[in-house]
Amino acid sequence: MQINSVKINNFRIYSGLNEVIFKKSASSRNISIIAGHNGFGKTTFLHALVWCFYGRFIGEVDEKYKKEIYESGGYKKYAILNLNREIRNRPEDDQTYFVEVELTDVQIPTVPCNKLLIKRAYNLITENESVSILIDGFENELTKEVGPEIFINDFILPREIAKFFFFDAERIVSLSEIKTLTEKRGLSKAYSEVLGINKYENLKKNLEVLRIKLRKKSASIEEREKLETIQNELIEIEKLVNYNNDKIGELKAEIEMNQLLSEQYQEKLIREGNSISVEELISLKKLRDKLKENNIEIKSRLKDLLELAPFAIAGKKLEETSQQISKEFKNNQKKVDNDYIGDKLKTIRNQIKNSLEQRDFPIGIKNDFNTIINDIFNNNYEYEITQTLDKVLLDLTDKEYNEFKALYDNIKHSFNLTFRQIVKEEKNNKIFLAKTLRTISAAESKDSDIISKKFKLEKSKIDKKLTTLNFAVNKTYEELGRLQQIYATKSKLVAELSKTVSLDEIDNKKDEVVARLISELIEFIYKYKLNKKISLKQRILSGLKNLMHKKDFIADVDIYIGEDIFEINLIDKNGNLIEKETLSKGEQQLYATALLKSLVDESEIKFPIFIDSPLQKFDKKHSKNIMQEFYPSISKQVILLPLLEKELTEKEYNILFPNINQTFILKNIGEKSSINECNPRELFNEIEISQNVHTYKNSKD
Repeated sequence: MQINSVKINNFRIYSGLNEVIFKKSASSRNISIIAGHNGFGKTTFLHALVWCFYGRFIGEVDEKYKKEIYESGGYKKYAILNLNREIRNRPEDDQTYFVEVELTDVQIPTVPCNKLLIKRAYNLITENESVSILIDGFENELTKEVGPEIFINDFILPREIAKFFFFDAERIVSLSEIKTLTEKRGLSKAYSEVLGINKYENLKKNLEVLRIKLRKKSASIEEREKLETIQNELIEIEKLVNYNNDKIGELKAEIEMNQLLSEQYQEKLIREGNSISVEELISLKKLRDKLKENNIEIKSRLKDLLELAPFAIAGKKLEETSQQISKEFKNNQKKVDNDYIGDKLKTIRNQIKNSLEQRDFPIGIKNDFNTIINDIFNNNYEYEITQTLDKVLLDLTDKEYNEFKALYDNIKHSFNLTFRQIVKEEKNNKIFLAKTLRTISAAESKDSDIISKKFKLEKSKIDKKLTTLNFAVNKTYEELGRLQQIYATKSKLVAELSKTVSLDEIDNKKDEVVARLISELIEFIYKYKLNKKISLKQRILSGLKNLMHKKDFIADVDIYIGEDIFEINLIDKNGNLIEKETLSKGEQQLYATALLKSLVDESEIKFPIFIDSPLQKFDKKHSKNIMQEFYPSISKQVILLPLLEKELTEKEYNILFPNINQTFILKNIGEKSSINECNPRELFNEIEISQNVHTYKNSKD
């Protein structure tokens, strides 16, 4: 899939119609650059594309869009602010803006497609947002039937994974800073989508729903009513879960805004009190935030260990269980067909005796040989094959045996030491955090003058509001956990009720087929996840080794794929876990970059990659690796939006030049920006001319 052209009309800083036409090129020249100074519209260009694809669902693509919608006061006000400011201030002008994208090489099942056009427009007067999709210049029944939003999500690019194709290179470090269970679940959903796991999980769920429908059809009135009641309850619980997730997002955005205000008042108080410098304040804030993050992370690790505590407490029983499991495992290893082996052994013994009889040996020697042979067979082989375990208690599979041994070895060798270490870390961290908070509190304690009192009063109001908001977030998390528990319980109840319902002969055959398919799907999903896990691990490890100049720093990558959790851990050469928080920002960005490339490669989704602020936080060697290993290979079409000389120097550009297809310059006059193509060899000269013209224009103004 490739983008042929983008039209932006009156969207934010782009006044009037702006069109960018991307030319096809040789596969080695897959990179286009749209360069400009800060505030000229690089990020807005990316924003316009994402809005064109997803409209009011843009908040589901990335947290920054959700936050912007919230801070605007809702999607309607956000949509109004998207209109170019000058046009908005001239009511006599057409109060409509739109973004249009033309794509080629789009694969739509059963629908021939050479070109696909998506156009999204918003009119402020009518408050109407419209989306039109044309396939080879015409409307299609498929787009009408499913609707434009579902069509884009299902056939172009799912919004859950759009962040992997439209990303800010400075913000992708957030992939290495995921801590809370909610964040992990959200990212895991995106991973499952991009790796193709989700579609098989959904298919399994659909088959399970079909099985319930079959049983409902054959149920008695009483059974059917009970099933329907519980299923309706599940639907309502799902709605409440979604509502609470949205509420948590809104509360967190409000908390972030109020924290910023609180910190601003705190800084003013410190300035008035002259107790510490602004630089010291910034340092204290960073230390406080780091200690709070450490506290969350330590408690999370402690919680994980506490789940193993019952096993550690029952040490003797665990040891006995381990011995029993080992005996059963060894017994299973020895299980063979005793009769078969016995017959073979008798045949061998008889052959030896017959051979002796045919030899011209004295009778005494033959008898001695026969005695020796009988003793050997009786004392060894026949004894061995008759040995069996007295009683099989657990009968674990190989997989279950390996999982238990891993648990047992962990508790026996490292649990106690790890637990003590984490408790010590938690205690020290708490002491340092309390000390830091006291220092900050002391810095703002001066309240003898009116201004300080005013600042303190305002800060107190905001802090009280923050306490209320944090309490509301915690209560919402509790409610969310309670709902999820109820949902799981009722889902099990539905499954149990479905089993008790009798089926007629035809539906019973259908049910058997569906049950078989579900069973096969479960096995397939397990193997598919395992294959994806191995493949993704190899890709990430290879990517890290190619991008990082510390080649032995990361020795291995461990990936865990659960029901709703997908975790990626980095391992050093000593087999120890590398906490991603301890990585430098540059290393975190390298990890996130390697992860993104691995996910894109593994997904096999052919879509252009847009990268805002490339090469941020990279040193020269890492920048060279990124340009040689990452940008030329991540996609057939890559669009970079750099700030030249800061995010892409001329020397770095020359390294990238063999892969450059086109270059564009963003020019700005006042509140208006435009996009102009330029010769790739003249990019830096054109930017310098543009800068001089802009500076001259501003000085004249």
